[in-house]
Amino acid sequence: MAATKRTTKPTVSAQVPTEGAETKGAETKAPETEGPETLAIDVGGTGIKASVLDPTGHMEHERVRVETPYPLSPQVLISTIDDLIRSLPDFDRVSLGFPGMVRGGTILTAPHFLSAEGADGKPDPKLVTAWNRFDLQSALVTAYGKPAKVANDADLQGAAVISGDGLELVVTLGTGVGTGLFYRGRLCPHLELAQHPFRGKKTYNEVLGDVARKKAGASKWNKRVGEMITVLHTLFFWDHLYLGGGNAAKVTGDLPAGVSVIDNAAGILGGIRLWDQDEL
Repeated sequence: MAATKRTTKPTVSAQVPTEGAETKGAETKAPETEGPETLAIDVGGTGIKASVLDPTGHMEHERVRVETPYPLSPQVLISTIDDLIRSLPDFDRVSLGFPGMVRGGTILTAPHFLSAEGADGKPDPKLVTAWNRFDLQSALVTAYGKPAKVANDADLQGAAVISGDGLELVVTLGTGVGTGLFYRGRLCPHLELAQHPFRGKKTYNEVLGDVARKKAGASKWNKRVGEMITVLHTLFFWDHLYLGGGNAAKVTGDLPAGVSVIDNAAGILGGIRLWDQDEL
């Protein structure tokens, strides 16, 4: 699959707050800078988003989005991405955040995509086989003839917002729960904390995922988020915790010191800083 020639659109500046600040979009011309243009892709359980970033991390084009199609095999994912990015400018390399365990660009777990109905459906043996150790990174290199990096989506978001001081934990709240851990600015090996028991035998995904949020209601769900923050501080003793993902905007009330909400655009903007991280 060859990359399609694209027409460059006006640059859109995008900023990601790291202290829970309110986001205010502003369109400004990015400075002329030499370096690679990065296609950044954020794959989620409900939507797939993409943009092209200049070397400073500014979006060359407003973010494009499409609903995640189901059933989603690796081949359907790549085809969907190819259609999604046709309006975007040319790029020199690819960064992709994936909601599962990723090691060396290879998918080890794809919990949202093993069923034809999505995360809460019955696993389809064909999809289980298709995603098992699928080398998505190499598939993107083949599709576009460009260098590529694939990482867990929470790791990608974290790369965009961390300060580089101490132990920093990123938790994404969306269709499921994602986590990324950084120490002194370096990405640590990924942990699928979402699959670990949180309340009794129920996992973080089952208690804090989008289905659970809708069923519990805003008040109960926010109480659970507070419990999660306490548990994770006891477990990691982090210096800073960032809450991201589509449902982070639904977190209400005062947050403890050292906890902040980040903009969901971090899933795209981390595409630049991912290249500064060692491959895990």
